[in-house]
This record gives sequence, C-alpha cells and structure tokens, in this order.
Amino acid sequence: MENMQRILTGTFQINTWIVPLCENKVFVVDPAACITTGDENAIIDYLKYNDLEPVGFFLTHGHFDHITGTAPLKAEWTNAPLACHKADCKIAGENAFSAQAPILQYMGLLEMLPALKDLPEPDAPLNGGERLNSVFGGTHLSDKVNDCLSSWLVIHTPGHSDGSCCLYNEKQKTLISGDTVFFRAWGRTDLPGGNEKKFIKSLKCLKDSLPDDTKVYPGHDAYGFTLGKDLELIFKFLL
Repeated sequence: MENMQRILTGTFQINTWIVPLCENKVFVVDPAACITTGDENAIIDYLKYNDLEPVGFFLTHGHFDHITGTAPLKAEWTNAPLACHKADCKIAGENAFSAQAPILQYMGLLEMLPALKDLPEPDAPLNGGERLNSVFGGTHLSDKVNDCLSSWLVIHTPGHSDGSCCLYNEKQKTLISGDTVFFRAWGRTDLPGGNEKKFIKSLKCLKDSLPDDTKVYPGHDAYGFTLGKDLELIFKFLL
C-alpha cells in the first residue's frame, strides 16, 4: 500500500503505521513514541503537519514497546478509541507499569519504566473477527470513511502474546502483522503470554486463509514482502 506511512518510534524503533482511509482520516497502529527516546510527539507532529485526523488507535498486542505512545495521542484526540484484544488489555493500560516491570527487568530495560506510567485504558476491547467500522466507525464519520474501515478485518493470532492480532485488508491484499510475522522470521515466545503451539497454529491459519501475494507490514524491520513466500520459509524452520 503506497500511501501507508511508516514512522519509526520508541526504544526499539517500532514500525508505527499511519493507515489512510479517505478524506483526511487515518488510523494509527502501534504508537510507540515515548519520553524515554524523546520522540513522544513524533506521531502527533506528523499527523498535524499533514492535516490528518485519526479515527482510532490500534494495538497489535500489549507489549511495552508497542504501547508507550498511547497517552499523548489519547490526550490529543480524546474521542478516538484505543483498540486492543481483550486478552492484552490488562497489560496495556493502567496496569502496564506493574504488569510489565518484570519483563523490563529481565531484558535490562528498566529505564523504560517511566514511559509505562499512567497509560490510558483501551476503550475498545476486541475478540478478533471484527471489522474496523464496528470498532472505530459510527455516525460521526462519513459513509465513505465507514466503508473504508469495513475493509479491515481483525484476526486474532495468539502466540507472541495472548492477545496478539493482525489486521487484514482483502481489497488491498495487505496484512499489518505486528510481531506475528516478520521478514523470514516470527515473534519471540519467551515473554509472558508467549506460546509456541498457539503461535504455530496462528501462522498456519494465516497461511491457509490469506492469499500468497498478500503484502506484509510488520511491527519491526523490513516490510512489503509477500506472505506466502515468507511463511513457506518460516515453516521450513518450524516444522
């Protein structure tokens, strides 16, 4: 998708995606900009400079490195929902500091703890299977915007975390994969909520249900590769 904008934010330089809809409306995936790295206003500045209005913020999962930019965004756009799978909501909001402190200690990243204080609670808990018009849409938006949102499907892909999700657009054959699928790699399973058996099942689900020529936009590193060829290589290692 040529118009999808990537902004590298946060400690791990997350691929934060600004996803265009129509008119000047967008939604934001995995806002990681934070005080620790001094880029807490990077996403806001980009949106305002380009006269873009976010209709919502989507977390592919609740791990610390993907959520630290939610507070400034929700403070700026209070009516835009923050969506996260219900299984990860408990670690992505007010409880993020206490829930993820052991992870940061384990990884030697305690300097990131202040960025997890006072994060907003997700106000759009997901089950998987939703279309984004039911999550971010409504009568406050035009029919065109709601129609654009309806093209995006939430796919629950547990394994990296309990609540890991991908977003799929059938019309554009585009998958925003978070930490589920990377270029010739997959997400780690050694953090809380990680489960290798669930992960393999999730990858098989993507392989069996989506076209091989689906373009993948992950949470880290390279993007725009095709799903089928990538998963073919991944399963050579996994199985």
